[in-house]
Amino acid sequence: TEEVSAFIKESRYSDATELILKAKAEVSDILAAHEQPTPHVVTTPTQLGSRNSGTNSNTHDTQKKLLKKQQALLQRTNVQLDALMDRMSKRLAENLRRKNEALKASAKRERADPLSNLAPLVSPVCLNDDAVALHLLVKLGRYQEAATAYAARRSLLLSECLHERPISSPVGMDAVIYAAQISSSFFSSLAIAVEGFLDLFIDSNTDNSGNDDDTSLNSRSLTLGGGEKRIPSGALSAIVLWCDSELAKFTNVFGSSRLLGSLSLCPPGMRRESKESGNVSLAKEREHSIEVAAKCVNQAFAFASENLDSIGLPLTPKLAENMRPKLKGCESEVAALMDMRWKAHAFEWTTELPSRSSTTPRSLADNRRV
Repeated sequence: TEEVSAFIKESRYSDATELILKAKAEVSDILAAHEQPTPHVVTTPTQLGSRNSGTNSNTHDTQKKLLKKQQALLQRTNVQLDALMDRMSKRLAENLRRKNEALKASAKRERADPLSNLAPLVSPVCLNDDAVALHLLVKLGRYQEAATAYAARRSLLLSECLHERPISSPVGMDAVIYAAQISSSFFSSLAIAVEGFLDLFIDSNTDNSGNDDDTSLNSRSLTLGGGEKRIPSGALSAIVLWCDSELAKFTNVFGSSRLLGSLSLCPPGMRRESKESGNVSLAKEREHSIEVAAKCVNQAFAFASENLDSIGLPLTPKLAENMRPKLKGCESEVAALMDMRWKAHAFEWTTELPSRSSTTPRSLADNRRV
């Protein structure tokens, strides 16, 4: 334990982790051998000639038994190792948290700077400098801390993708180019992040933890590679929820004034009023905006399906659900112009929702049980 403490003070976390795991394995083996029952030796006439060998084996078994003082010393050593593991895990998690907060604040300052267009295109968020600390947390059995730190850093990376500098001015048909740009960058980075998340937890060291709760990150439900590698089931649900939140951020940017929000989209009723008033230019502008919006949504669906379906995480239906409110009531017309591949995902866009005035509340008499 003194050597492990010295490694932690020197920030040699990799050496400390290897030493801790090796020491805990040795202590566990000794305690397990001590708790095994000693087999009884029965002397029979056929075994009289081999009495000496039986005596030697019995002596070998008794040598595995520990004295109470030795057993207490091993248990105390095990407790000290657990305390060192907890201490080192907290340091690793805190270092990752501080680094992510610093990168987040730096990204905000760069985006607020009017001269940010002159800044380099590569952000320090893209660096995979947290890989060693994350793997150490997984080895130490701190799955929750590893998942939190991993998601925080990859959220910053996806945020950089959403704030990527446009290669062309997103006006008119150039908005389709910008939609393809951010969709390709975002969904490819999201797919890489999901694969990296699962690779982080495909580790045989997950068997070190005894917690097998299906709702926790310490649980083990999905087995790969003939039973040698396991993915915590809680990690799978955590990555799905994280992808859901990141997808909501993407649709918010996609529907903001940077893209769909800059188009002249309005419900069909406003289109009829503009034609009745004789303002044909507004109607033509609206039709052009609907055409551009359909092409932009096609790009988002295409890149989402191309990158996420291949890794077994189809989020296109969820993307269609989040995208519908951003079309400002003209989703049925946008769905009519979309590619045939996405007609199934945009099917609900063509169905009109019942208005509140047409639905009358049921009386209490109709709610009574039969």
